[in-house]
Amino acid sequence: MRVTGWRSKLPDLRFIRVLTTRALLACVFAAQASEGAPDNGLVRAEGYTIVSQQCTVCHSAGLITRSRASREGWLAMIRWMQEKQGLWPLGENESVILDYLEANYSPRSQGRRPPLPAALLPP
Repeated sequence: MRVTGWRSKLPDLRFIRVLTTRALLACVFAAQASEGAPDNGLVRAEGYTIVSQQCTVCHSAGLITRSRASREGWLAMIRWMQEKQGLWPLGENESVILDYLEANYSPRSQGRRPPLPAALLPP
């Protein structure tokens, strides 16, 4: 006994091959795009590349993103890392790093909400 029409019930194999190929290519291109710039949480601004390359060699970017300091405060931290932690001389990169940190991780002038008026504070 011969079964007829069984091929008509299967999906078109060419269609499946095309979909599979496209899905694989999409994965490859997505992986290549993400290799160039990992998302480390730092603000993408002028100086980002140097800060990312110099600072995240020894510590995570989270240490930067959780900190806030003035330019003088960042400089003091760099000096401490150089004296106590063995940070190499940054040379001309130091001013680029300080400019980046000052622009993106300075103390905020205001907290999450304005302070309560004195009349509303407890005695």
